[in-house]
Amino acid sequence: MVQGRTPWGTFGVLYLVFFLMGAEMNLVAPLLPDIARSFGASTGAAGNVVTAYVLCYAVTGPLFGRLSDRLARRNAIAVGMAVFAVADVLSYVAPSLALLVAARALSGLGAALGAPSIWAYLAEYAAPAQRGRAVSLGAAAYAGGQVLGVPLGAFLANGLGWRAPYLLIGVPMLVVAAVTALRLPSADPSAPGPDRGGLFAPWRNRRIALAFTSSLLLQAGRLGAYTYVGVLLSQRFGYGLTALGLIGLVVGVGSMTGSVATGALVDRLARRGVHPAWVPAGAALVVAAGVAVATTATVPAVAIAAIAVWCAGGGAFFSAQQTYLSSVDPDNRAAVLGWNNACTNAGIAAGTSVLGAVAVGGPLFAAAATGFAVAAALLCFASVRLGAAPSRAQRTRDAAVTASTATTRSPSAVIAAGTKTVRTTTMSISRPMPMVEPICSRLITLPLISANIVMAKTSPAVVITLPVVPNARSTPRTVESPAASSRIRSANSML
Repeated sequence: MVQGRTPWGTFGVLYLVFFLMGAEMNLVAPLLPDIARSFGASTGAAGNVVTAYVLCYAVTGPLFGRLSDRLARRNAIAVGMAVFAVADVLSYVAPSLALLVAARALSGLGAALGAPSIWAYLAEYAAPAQRGRAVSLGAAAYAGGQVLGVPLGAFLANGLGWRAPYLLIGVPMLVVAAVTALRLPSADPSAPGPDRGGLFAPWRNRRIALAFTSSLLLQAGRLGAYTYVGVLLSQRFGYGLTALGLIGLVVGVGSMTGSVATGALVDRLARRGVHPAWVPAGAALVVAAGVAVATTATVPAVAIAAIAVWCAGGGAFFSAQQTYLSSVDPDNRAAVLGWNNACTNAGIAAGTSVLGAVAVGGPLFAAAATGFAVAAALLCFASVRLGAAPSRAQRTRDAAVTASTATTRSPSAVIAAGTKTVRTTTMSISRPMPMVEPICSRLITLPLISANIVMAKTSPAVVITLPVVPNARSTPRTVESPAASSRIRSANSML
């Protein structure tokens, strides 16, 4: 749905949802020791609280994204946030670690249903000239929640216990779900089209498949390597928890800055007709440069600055990629964004595994992390070479033209003269031929012109046939150019 004005007030509520989701994603880290102690379990076992959420969120994202494309956006968002909120309340009252893990898995299911629908809603209801800004602010809100999640979790745990953060996030989320269900403007879902296909339909589009793969590779280099930043800085420079916490704050600010700045850039380039994949391609190169410097620097200030640049580039990439994918297939927005989320999490897991198998901060570590980001940039450049994806209007027009030509295609024209005939061939072109364009411009503009090229013994004559187009009021008309009429009369007299 195209809007004349962006509903920023409505978007503010959705940005709050992203902020709460981002905060909950990171607030568990300082809670793990207390959770393990409360249930008499190991810290590793308590870590399944995080794994259950991320795994369910990533694995079910494509399926629930496809489902949400068949629901009104309001309903998909409200149900997803309600499930998320109820899961938080269940986490607050969980009597055992197993039930806590199950509640966190349920929370991941709610996020998988609600989050892709929110991204799709931002793209659909933002004014076209502000779509990049609208999506990037959502990414910035999520990053802001992640930045504040760790200190917020530590503060609440010290004062109220490890259960309190779940309740303090779950209750506002439940209120937001209720407000969304009652007040969020939303149109009914469009009827399923013939091109929606199955669960893996987005992968059949080469542009989308390249974007998915580039997201996977970029996150393998960006967040896969960031997993070991604390180890790298403590080993190389002897930093403790306090210093690492401050660096984490700098990193969060860098990610937010990259996300916000990218929105304005994407909108400006879109107005100039620049291919949207240029921005994530450039951001991936920024990540590659930051990773290369940060993992090899021997001066603390240089390493920290490079990490900030690295994370700013990562925030820019994510915002630009979300904006691009939210528009490349309007009929399947949530499904496409759900797949992108799955690829993002798969990239984090793959990068963490691959980089964890080599020495942290060593040459192989730096080369692998940098190589992931460079490969992502190359795939974005490949997407640029494919050209921009056709708009929905263009696809509809092409489908109408195909149907029209299938039902109105006339046989090759035959010019008869006595007992002899001159055969002609028929050629369909999408634009008027240069030699007859003045004639066409004075008649009628149609998406397709079928030109009959008469292959006579002298020079070809051109007959312009205007076919019937569905819902068009005009009737077929055949117009001969003056030169063509003269040549045909000459040929008849010779015969």
